[in-house]
Amino acid sequence: MLIFSATRFILMGVKNDSFERFHILWRMGVGCGEWLSAVSRASVFLWKKAMADSHFYHCACKGLERTVLFQDKQDFIAGMNRIAVCLETLRGRSPVILICFCLMDNHVHFILYGTKEACLAFMAQYYRLTAMWLAAHRGKGEASERWKYDAWLIPDRERLKEKIAYVHRNPHVAGARFSPSGYRWSSGNLPFADHSWVDHVAVPLGELSLYKQRKLLNTRVSLPSEWLVLPDGLIWPGSYVDYHRMERVFGSVASFLYCQNQKVEVAVNQEMLSGNVSLPDGDVVRKAEEIAARVFAVERVGALSVAQRIAVCVELRKEMWANSKQLARVFDLPFKELQEILG
Repeated sequence: MLIFSATRFILMGVKNDSFERFHILWRMGVGCGEWLSAVSRASVFLWKKAMADSHFYHCACKGLERTVLFQDKQDFIAGMNRIAVCLETLRGRSPVILICFCLMDNHVHFILYGTKEACLAFMAQYYRLTAMWLAAHRGKGEASERWKYDAWLIPDRERLKEKIAYVHRNPHVAGARFSPSGYRWSSGNLPFADHSWVDHVAVPLGELSLYKQRKLLNTRVSLPSEWLVLPDGLIWPGSYVDYHRMERVFGSVASFLYCQNQKVEVAVNQEMLSGNVSLPDGDVVRKAEEIAARVFAVERVGALSVAQRIAVCVELRKEMWANSKQLARVFDLPFKELQEILG
């Protein structure tokens, strides 16, 4: 009966800290040992309940038009540490498991395991903390642009492999001179890798003073003391990314490498488009420049004639499934006429 009462108390979501919860349960006649046991069992119950209806989701935001989220190394470090903070902040009420991620200059990608509501709650929390960071470090104007994000269900193992490859290939496809495993601001370097170097340079978070932890993470949220911090202040992503699950999805190094080298962008972008999320403008322009150089031997899209720009848009529609409205805006073409041509 006492265990049931304690479980019910926690499920009610009473917003008290641990001491206050202990005090209330003690007055109910629950001793310290029984209270700890009740909390532990209730936590397991909550976790199993949340995970019972969970699925894999690809969560992403549309590329921002005015705001650069990450301008330098410190921005990226803070951005990655916010992932850890979000996971712990939501662990009690909207738990998700992070499978992989990638931070780009004006958008983000995550693959999460949880309910759709929990995955969207993670995105909302990450957006909120990022807006607070931008306002504090660059001014409120930088934090004013609203994000358009969504969560797309991943129905099976093959699609999950495809989505993981898509997330990790983002920097390479966008023009960065990195392999998927060579880009530091993603989880691409975690699966099937030797991580022994981490133990030689990192320290457990618990060895830092509470003041240093709060200064490093810009939060009062407590993170697991065993999580590792690298010398530059970055929490090692292997502490909070379930990369072992990612390895099990692929099953072997050969399967992982094979998928990483497949051009999966067309299928995934088409799916994102059907969810009313446009492709990042930068990706569209870079691809347009490649087409212009290949077809017209012109390096700049701005140097193309109207007819040539329309021809490039036709190719972009085929290769990236870019929508007419975005293409008309980016390449300064009449929307209605272009829509008729592209169908």
